[in-house]
Amino acid sequence: MTGIILAGGESRRMGKDKALLEIGGRRIIEMVAERLRSIFDDVMVVSGHPPVYQFLGLKVVRDVVCEKGPLGGIYTGLLVSESEYNFICACDMPFLNIELLRFMLSQVNDDTEAIVPIVKGLVEPLHSIYSKRCLGAIRAHLEDDELRVRDFLSEVKCNYLSEDLIRRYDPDLLSFFNLNTPEDLEVAKRYLCST
Repeated sequence: MTGIILAGGESRRMGKDKALLEIGGRRIIEMVAERLRSIFDDVMVVSGHPPVYQFLGLKVVRDVVCEKGPLGGIYTGLLVSESEYNFICACDMPFLNIELLRFMLSQVNDDTEAIVPIVKGLVEPLHSIYSKRCLGAIRAHLEDDELRVRDFLSEVKCNYLSEDLIRRYDPDLLSFFNLNTPEDLEVAKRYLCST
């Protein structure tokens, strides 16, 4: 299985590239990559600007469809990956939980095309596992310019993981904490200092 980091987006609310922000002297995307490397044999980054992320020492691929947001990034990752199943996450999730990821991996089977957590009543498509069999549904949505990631999930065989189940591995749901604003960055710094 391949771990894929989506490093796109304009970071309008943050005002700068979220992936390159630092917490405790380390870039956020480095923290994400380190967690994924501890589980997956293959880790890659999908970005509209590949040279920015070469410092990671990972395979970095350019979006094959431009200006299509996270859905385009998922499509690119699945298309380029050599693995049938792929874990895909955002670049601004510094507290991925290894035990939760292992549990999600254990849920992969031939009857499932996507494994998607539900947290606080919302699907978390940027912390999910996708099969290459999702490519057709994603491509159709991209062609119709329907770019909300969750919209294609009803068209694939999806195993939704309940919040109660997720909390067994990640009680505080920190895996799903992402950085959208300067305030989020300060919260992340305080959390890191307290652990």
